[in-house]
Amino acid sequence: MQRTIVIGNISLDRIHRPGHPPVHQLGGAALHLAAAAARAGLTAAPAAAVGDDLDGLTKDPRLPTLDWSLVHYGPGPSAAFAIHYDEAEVVTAVTTDYGAAGHLTTHALHLIDRHPRARFHVSCRHPLDVPAVLQALTEHDCLFSLDFHLPSAPQLIPAATPWLPHAATVFVNAQEHALLIHHAGPSPCPETVITDGPRPARVLLHDRAPHVAAPAAVPTVRQITGAGDTLAGTYLAHRTRHLPPAAALDLAVHAATRHTTRFPLTIPAPRRASS
Repeated sequence: MQRTIVIGNISLDRIHRPGHPPVHQLGGAALHLAAAAARAGLTAAPAAAVGDDLDGLTKDPRLPTLDWSLVHYGPGPSAAFAIHYDEAEVVTAVTTDYGAAGHLTTHALHLIDRHPRARFHVSCRHPLDVPAVLQALTEHDCLFSLDFHLPSAPQLIPAATPWLPHAATVFVNAQEHALLIHHAGPSPCPETVITDGPRPARVLLHDRAPHVAAPAAVPTVRQITGAGDTLAGTYLAHRTRHLPPAAALDLAVHAATRHTTRFPLTIPAPRRASS
């Protein structure tokens, strides 16, 4: 299967949820999305710029097999995010230290020039220069999809609007979808996947009725961060295998629900068992 290059951050996160102690864990859209895509059978290569504090990432036994060849290791620490959620599982604040991720735009543009025939997914987050990356993908006639993150969506959705008609799929949550409609209209690309936390997800298409998929109830939610990226990566993997949008969304919602029941990728990672 054709490789999908996932442009985005891999980070060291500190997660704050009401009623839970803070959790220090691996994060970043490029990591969660690529891992979910790989679990669903896609050859996925995260394209991120990280520091040497993540030089053991490729040996983490909790991650599926990924193509790590496109990760750029630069000077300084990796990106670090402190993410705060409220009782409704909505992000209320994000504190950022971009670190080595400041090199991501240059790295992404270099990869687009080197791999113009690859599929790409772009996680539209700071500090990525989203217009520059989407312009390069469009000029190379690359097949690409993209997603947003609510804290930066008010800036990055309007910045991305000129290139949205060229995207195969756009992933947004309910609040981001309202911004998307405001700036780009109700149908900016062939497929729009809309998530809404623990509420039903939808896929909107130009030529057919929306399909809705409701997540199953789970007894214990162990993590929230990465659920939307898991849904996106799983959906992309199944669409790449030519499953219809409705079937792909059903599988993606199931994968995202299962993700919330797993223990987060806490730091440090456990050692691999010796053979």
